[in-house]
Amino acid sequence: MISLKDNKRIFPLAGAIIVFLLSFFVLYMGDNIGLSDNGDFRRVLIVNNMEYKNEDNYYYLFNQDYKMKIEGDTFWEKVSYLCKNNTEEEIYSSPQFIIIKASKVMNFLVNTLLVRDETSYDIAYLAFIYIVMLSMAAWGIFTFFDSEKLKLKIAVFVIFIIMFCDAGYIMYFNSFYGEPLQYVSLMMLVALGLLIYKRPTIPKIACFFVSLYFFAGSKLANVPYAVIVSLLAFSFVFLRNDKLYRIGIAVSVILAAACIANLYMSIPAWMHNDTTYQSVFFGALKDTKTPEKDLKQFGIDEKYAPLINTNAYMERDEYPIDINTPEFQKDFYDKISKGDILFFYMRHPIRFTHKVAASIEDASSLRPLNTGNSKTVLMYHSNRYSAWSKIRVASKFLYNPIVIFIIAIIMTAYVVLVHIYLMRNKKATSDGKRLYLIMAMYVLIVGLWINMCLPILGNGEADIMKHMFLFTNFMDVLFAAIIMAVVNMRTGGKIVSVSIIMALVIGLQIRPPKETVEFGTFDGKPIKWEVMRTYEDGSKELVTKNCVTEMAFDNENNMWETSNLRQWLNSDFITEFTMDELARIEPQHNEVMLTYNDRGLAVSGTHTHYWRATRKTVADLSESAYKYYVDDMIYIPTLDMMKNIDVKGSYWILCPYGYNDKMQRFMQSDGYILHTNVDNKYGVRAAVRIK
Repeated sequence: MISLKDNKRIFPLAGAIIVFLLSFFVLYMGDNIGLSDNGDFRRVLIVNNMEYKNEDNYYYLFNQDYKMKIEGDTFWEKVSYLCKNNTEEEIYSSPQFIIIKASKVMNFLVNTLLVRDETSYDIAYLAFIYIVMLSMAAWGIFTFFDSEKLKLKIAVFVIFIIMFCDAGYIMYFNSFYGEPLQYVSLMMLVALGLLIYKRPTIPKIACFFVSLYFFAGSKLANVPYAVIVSLLAFSFVFLRNDKLYRIGIAVSVILAAACIANLYMSIPAWMHNDTTYQSVFFGALKDTKTPEKDLKQFGIDEKYAPLINTNAYMERDEYPIDINTPEFQKDFYDKISKGDILFFYMRHPIRFTHKVAASIEDASSLRPLNTGNSKTVLMYHSNRYSAWSKIRVASKFLYNPIVIFIIAIIMTAYVVLVHIYLMRNKKATSDGKRLYLIMAMYVLIVGLWINMCLPILGNGEADIMKHMFLFTNFMDVLFAAIIMAVVNMRTGGKIVSVSIIMALVIGLQIRPPKETVEFGTFDGKPIKWEVMRTYEDGSKELVTKNCVTEMAFDNENNMWETSNLRQWLNSDFITEFTMDELARIEPQHNEVMLTYNDRGLAVSGTHTHYWRATRKTVADLSESAYKYYVDDMIYIPTLDMMKNIDVKGSYWILCPYGYNDKMQRFMQSDGYILHTNVDNKYGVRAAVRIK
């Protein structure tokens, strides 16, 4: 007969097993999926004495197999070498390397047992470690709720399975990015924080600070927040009164602070330089209307004004000024610090608010959209187990800047006021658990604000979607807490809370209807068009209301002027138009971006068009990018249409991907603008200007 105590243990154990199996299902049931490299893998592989098994297309394809360098004659000599760093390169310290080395040893042991190439490395072993860590975090969270009412336990389980096992999170496990360790460490911190509240013990607290160390080192931008958490963790002392327990907390805090400080000290100069460069020229000064004034406030020589709007990821010959000279090192890198950038934004709070608001909108996606998920199809984006990813984007609730600012301000005010009340009420302050909860809420609020602002402050706008990953994670944790609070409310409170959320979500979907007209015929049916713009001469720019067909952009390259798609639009597509309709079509002088390799054809521009994924930002810096002009009769949606165009499925847009001659950009059905090979088939929405 199962006792009540055993019955309580079944829920967390069963929940953890389901999380474990579901995570494997996301990655390996069907074609294996993961994330391709965006350039970050190289330094991780070098440090850990690894390399690609196949270097072809690693920017666009998920790679599962790599090679390990092994030296030594005996079994233990080889294992010892697998645990060493490459000392020939300038490296940085990261606990992520501990996880990677553990996966290397696992690969080596299996290779030895199965008598196969001992240098072979399968990234699935790294994913296995992350899955185990996530399952442990799930077990801890479910254990905290094992004594709660059935409805709350079900809510916690469903939230974790749908929200935190979404492929947007899990696909990171099949990669060498720092985000997967950051994610599982954060979930471990949440779980341990709950378990410590329930029953504080020194081993749990030690595990908490170990997790905090892994969290801090997963992405070195997490170090400032980790230091704050370690200080707020002194609130553990309120939960028990015995001396040994409090000494254990003090020792843990000191060791954690020392280890985290060491992580920061290990950051190499090149990493500081890159992030500082981006924070200034592709952050604080980006799109500035007063470059001379801003440079003067920074104390930067005005001769470096041409570097404004450039980033650290560009090709070397694209910089108008050589940034690798001793002179630039002295004039910029040796002079400008993150403190200078913070002080600059304090003098320009409105500019900072606008940039943070834009980065919040970029944080709508869980996954990095500039990486492919397939082993065989270039830049394929998997939809496997992505319900929460789709809900986040479709609701527009968790990435609307106004909503986020209001939530953050209200929660901050609430926590501060409650804390003031507790400080004034001596009876209330004697309740250690209540004080612990206040400190825990401070941890969440501080994390929300820091991770909302730090990406812009610390690295500018380059690759901002990926750098906002932790903010997105925090918002999901916060939203999960809100849902559980609603579940625990009385019926009246539930109705009010759900009504407010639904009203916000519905309100965010409302857009004024566009003017529509009928013009021309295709496949025997009149074509419905939406009016995108009305010019001063009365002519209108139209785009088809829906996709008229589906086809490849071209068979070879992304040059619009010679593409198969352009040829088809201006021949087969208009064969059913009347002579009067054809006479009403006005040639449109279209601006077309050029790739880096085709920059020699540019009639204007100084750099490759930088990659952005949201409709608001896709045209960012296009006015100064390499471009040429084409007179079109019938064309496809242009960059300047993107802010106002409806999604209406997946379709090509008039913009090549800047760093590859065979990739064209397209609108995805969720509203992001991505890139894919020109020979893949996507929808076609025709555009035209008529009298």
